Amino acid sequence: MLQRRRRVADGLSQLMCRSIGLICVWSAAAVCGAADEPLRTLDSHFPFQVPVSREAWDQQAADLRQRLKVVLGLWPSPLLDPVAPVAHGRRAMDGYSVEKIYFESLPGLWVTGSLYRPEPMPAQPTPGVLSPHGHWANGRFYDAGRSAALRDLAIGAERFESAAHAPLQARCVQLARMGCTVLHWDMMGYADSRPISIARAHSFARFEQGEQPVTDDGWLLYSVPAEAHGQSVMGLQTINTLRALEVLRGLPGVDPERIAITGASGGGTQSFIAAAINAQIQTAFPAVMVSTGMQGGCTCENACGLRVGAGNVALAACIAPRPLGMTAADDWTRTMPGDGFPELQAVYALYGARERVELFPFLHFPHNYNHPSRTAMYGWLNRQFTLGLDEPVLERDFSRLSASELTVWDPAHPDPGSSLEQERQVLQQWHARTRRVLEDALAQAASDRGAALMQILRPAFNAIVRRLPGAPAEFRWEVSEKREVPEGLLIRGTLNDSAWSQQRDAIFLYPTTWSGEVVLLANSSPAARRLSEGSRGHDEILRDVAKAQPGRAVALIDLHAADELRTAQGEAGDSGHQPLVQRERLAAAYTYGYNDPLVVRQAQDLLMLAAFCRGDEHQPSKIHLLADRSATPAAALAAAVAGDLLDSVELDVHGFRFEKVAAIDSLEFCPLVGRYFDVDGLLAACAPRPLRVQGETSETLPVTQAIYAAFGEAVQWLDATSR
Repeated sequence: MLQRRRRVADGLSQLMCRSIGLICVWSAAAVCGAADEPLRTLDSHFPFQVPVSREAWDQQAADLRQRLKVVLGLWPSPLLDPVAPVAHGRRAMDGYSVEKIYFESLPGLWVTGSLYRPEPMPAQPTPGVLSPHGHWANGRFYDAGRSAALRDLAIGAERFESAAHAPLQARCVQLARMGCTVLHWDMMGYADSRPISIARAHSFARFEQGEQPVTDDGWLLYSVPAEAHGQSVMGLQTINTLRALEVLRGLPGVDPERIAITGASGGGTQSFIAAAINAQIQTAFPAVMVSTGMQGGCTCENACGLRVGAGNVALAACIAPRPLGMTAADDWTRTMPGDGFPELQAVYALYGARERVELFPFLHFPHNYNHPSRTAMYGWLNRQFTLGLDEPVLERDFSRLSASELTVWDPAHPDPGSSLEQERQVLQQWHARTRRVLEDALAQAASDRGAALMQILRPAFNAIVRRLPGAPAEFRWEVSEKREVPEGLLIRGTLNDSAWSQQRDAIFLYPTTWSGEVVLLANSSPAARRLSEGSRGHDEILRDVAKAQPGRAVALIDLHAADELRTAQGEAGDSGHQPLVQRERLAAAYTYGYNDPLVVRQAQDLLMLAAFCRGDEHQPSKIHLLADRSATPAAALAAAVAGDLLDSVELDVHGFRFEKVAAIDSLEFCPLVGRYFDVDGLLAACAPRPLRVQGETSETLPVTQAIYAAFGEAVQWLDATSR
């Protein structure tokens, strides 16, 4: 008997010590950093590594676009009413005209702006230019003041005093004089924009005393439910930009196949994000924003999940092979000529279109969109739209308009005002319009076996967990301890994914007589951690499970914990909280826009372990995921995206919901999942694999019940003591 046990032990040891290939991997961005690596911030360095082939980049770009839609609240696209712009107050000027325009983006969310057209209008349709403004004081109403205007004239930043006072107007005026129709609209809270105030949209630091982030009527931006549903200021502004695109393309006299977008700073962020998402924008010219340095300092430029592992250069590269022009200045973009732009050129070269991307560095000027930078843009659009103008295209003087002359609100078009209650209503409308699409897909489940809903849920969950298909990766299993126990063979060691630099400790217990099945135990309690320390408590956890799962091997991986994460200042999490990199501004996107939440890291750990076991040449016949309550959030995320890595799932849920966690630094916080029916959607995505759920019923998880019923399968609803 002893000799037989040793033969089995040797065979199982060999099974675990071989290097194996993965059938699915994560992008390099998905890999968690080493325990002593601080959390990333908007000021971290974001280099871009160009894939070796066009096919590889096409896949990466498609994944990035999908993530953009998920994190910005555009997946699924909310069911919105046709956009209905109101234009009034037309002024005929010297070579151009200006109209006041506004429209509803979401119900109750008014987008306000100015519409510039050539005067007289040409007989042929004109190109259209979207013009987001960025963080200039008062936005569309910006006046630099006499002192700043004279300074810019003196240093050659501007040619005319009118443009020195109002460079945003100057841009729109010149483009209209060039023969383009220009839509210049307000960022959230600027100028005429309602109902969300500029302080809420761009200066949020924390909820003020007396403010109620969540009430019976809904929630506010920056609250846990808002983040769980992926609702952010950047998402709202992106929706506004895409609705502005609808307006511009639908205007009489505009050629919908010749649309450009250009803005600087925060307007540059809107420019390259919108162009990356929507190919109806034929060319983009984001000024002084695309770089491997600072990624966007305002709350309106950040959203949870947006730049985890991929910075602005990679996102701008998603525009390829459509034309992309940029400027750089003496700010965070100053390094672009040598770090960022060559990589963009390499991406365009994959399409044989290297000439379609260009950088215009004006490094002797500070952060700007001044006349030299605008002149570069005019020339760029002149060539892209074959306008036939002599270059350089130089501005001439114009009559600037005051705020009172530009405002869209008047007695016939009354100002709707702003308030926190209106903010709640906008977010609830956004939620309701999105939920309607999901519920319509769910209603088809009985007839299409859940296909319509899964086509929404699975890409969303893949984007959140960032489990992407790709080339095989290599694992190395380093054994630190191997010994016999009464139940079989216990092996402890470190699992290394050399291709993606991911490393976690793990422990395996193989029975003397192995059935070929493996149970992956998801447990993040303190007793299940620190496997490298060799505590006999870990052995007991495995042995208890092994007794209840006779013949099955049991595996436990050391899931990430908060005390492995720290900020740049060295602040680590504790037993109840994740660290936040900007505690002076408690917006979740400043942390989770650049870093995976803890539960996502833990889900990646579990997927790593599952892939290691599944890819072994001995091919376990079945792999089961068994999670206790401490690891339910991570296990639910992992199970939803695991595909054929897992054969069955059992979770202890007991009422857990991501949108109900206490705070954004909770260990169980995870943005975005709430939009997709929360835990109910995650478990529905496990179908049709066998699913056992503790502490819930078909009534509390109706989406899971409906999808499993559509497959002709039954969920096992267990009480708290069942196993």
